[in-house]
Amino acid sequence: MKKVTTLLLLVALFTATTHGYGPRGHTLVGAIADWRIAASANQATKDELNALLDGLTLEQAATLPDSIKTWDTSPNGFHVTGHPKIESALRAFVKVNPATGPISHHDFHFTDVPVAGDEHYSPGEVGRSDFDIVHMIPFCVRVLQGDVPEANDRQITKSVAVILLVHYLGDIHQPLHVGAEYFNASGSPFEPAPTNKGFADQGGNKLTLFTLSAGMEVSAGAFHHYWDGQTVENAFGMLSTSTIAQRLGSKEPANWKLTGAVTTWSEQLANEILPTAREAHDRLVFSQIKSNSGDKDIISGHAEEKKKPHATFYAIWAAAVVKDEIHKAGWRLAALLEALHDPT
Repeated sequence: MKKVTTLLLLVALFTATTHGYGPRGHTLVGAIADWRIAASANQATKDELNALLDGLTLEQAATLPDSIKTWDTSPNGFHVTGHPKIESALRAFVKVNPATGPISHHDFHFTDVPVAGDEHYSPGEVGRSDFDIVHMIPFCVRVLQGDVPEANDRQITKSVAVILLVHYLGDIHQPLHVGAEYFNASGSPFEPAPTNKGFADQGGNKLTLFTLSAGMEVSAGAFHHYWDGQTVENAFGMLSTSTIAQRLGSKEPANWKLTGAVTTWSEQLANEILPTAREAHDRLVFSQIKSNSGDKDIISGHAEEKKKPHATFYAIWAAAVVKDEIHKAGWRLAALLEALHDPT
């Protein structure tokens, strides 16, 4: 009983605070991949990555695609210190894919496949775009393969392509970067169609999450940010990045290998994570959903953990999911980069 009480207190503590996914979850994915590549005999991969990243590690590069979002409002607020060529390439990338433009670099991080029904990424229409994460990962792959020239419309050079891949491989292993709940005009969850798309929860960004702790309902903040950050803290606690990278880098995760050409991996990953995105929503009950006619997303709403439908608390279940997904993401990132830079 004492152990259960202690666990509940820890969950309550974690639920009441927030931490950014960028500085933790993404760096863990990059650090695991760094460990895997360092331990491999593939010197060509090591040399190529070192050249393309100007000496940055994957761990260091992993957060850059989020950090450059600050340039939308503060162009001089962030610098890739000591790496002017990398910064120049990233600024060119942001310039042609501005946050306010029809093709925004912000949109490259996710897709919003409906969690209702039993959809896969293809051949569905709602929530997908030609510049979502499922399309941008293979675009970056093709740049690195030489099939797309570096002087492309998106200004994704080979250096930028590696930086984006490090980050996007983390994003696509986060369930709410792939699946979204859709609501009808009455505020009830439903399965959208091209002729009636309803209103999306924007990958949980528009919902406030309430989880159970010691029998009480506690606000966990924005649903999406909970998965971006709090789940990572719950999963890994106070362990250092290097300790986690060594432990997970040296232990092969279950069911991590993908099949086919690396350009097909992103759709495989989206289809793989969708059932988890569905469960992340199915464990909740929604209320106070607000929307405006003509909008594509809801304005706001509550997502509350169901009282007794599952064997584990939401926080404990989600932490286990994230630990497994970050583990697999690190191994898959290393495998992808080795496949691209292996001269054989």
